[in-house]
Amino acid sequence: MRLALRESHIRLWQQVFGLLAAVAVLAYLGPFNTWGWLSLPERIAFWTLATGVNWLFGLAVGIAAGLALERRGRLVWAAVVSGGSAAAAVPGTAVVWLLVATFIGHRMSGLAEIGSLYSQVLAIHLVLNALVTWLVARQPRLAKAAAGTEGGRDSSQPGETVPGAAFLERIPDRLGRNLLHLRMQDHYVEVHTDVGSDLVLLRFRDALREVAELDGAQVHRSHWVARAALDRVERRNGRTLLRLVNGREVPVSRSFAPALRERGWL
Repeated sequence: MRLALRESHIRLWQQVFGLLAAVAVLAYLGPFNTWGWLSLPERIAFWTLATGVNWLFGLAVGIAAGLALERRGRLVWAAVVSGGSAAAAVPGTAVVWLLVATFIGHRMSGLAEIGSLYSQVLAIHLVLNALVTWLVARQPRLAKAAAGTEGGRDSSQPGETVPGAAFLERIPDRLGRNLLHLRMQDHYVEVHTDVGSDLVLLRFRDALREVAELDGAQVHRSHWVARAALDRVERRNGRTLLRLVNGREVPVSRSFAPALRERGWL
C-alpha cells in the first residue's frame, strides 16, 4: 500500500482542493432533493460527509486501477475501474441513504428508489475513478522521464558536463529539456518532450551522436527513445511497438530488437 501511495503522485493538497470544489458544486446544485429540504450550511455538511466518505472508498479503487493501467494496460484498467467502482458504490450508496434519512428524514425503500440512488452514486465513482486513475498512472512516468533526461545549463553546476548538452541547446526553450522521443523527418529531427514537440534542422545521425550520453536507445532507423519515456511494450500483427508516456507509439525494427532485449527494454 505504501508503494502504491508513493507511486500515485497526486498530492494531498490537490485531492483536498478537488474535494472542496466538489462539495461547493454539489452544495450549490443540491442533488437528491437537498436543495429544497436543506439550508446552505446543512447542504455543505451533507455533501462534505457524502463526498469525503465516498472519496475514501474510491481511493483504494483509484490506486489499484492506476497501477493496473501502468502495468497491465487499458483493458485491465477498465475492468478494475468498472468492477471497483461498482463495489465502492455499494457502501457509498449506503452512506448517502443514511445521510438522506438523517438530514431530510426520508428513508428510501423499494428496489426502484434504491437502484436509482445506486446508479447515481456509481456514475460519480466511474467518472472520478477513470479520470483520477489515468492521472495516477501517467504522472509517475512523466516525472521519471523528467528526472532521467533532465539537462541543460539551468540544472548544471559551473564546469559540469551535461549529458546531451549539444543537442539540448538546439531545442526551443518552451519545450524544456526532458527528451522523450526523436524521430527522423527528412532533413529535420522531430523532437518530443514532456510538454510538446517541434522540428530541429539536423541530420538524424548527427542527433543520435549528440544524445549518445543520454539514457536512451535507437529503436528504429527513424526513431530514438529515452528509457524513462517507455510506458509499455505492445505486440500487434507481428510487430513490436513501444507505448510512450505521452501516448505515442514507436515501432521497433527487427535489427534493433536483439540489442534492446539485452538491455531489458523488451
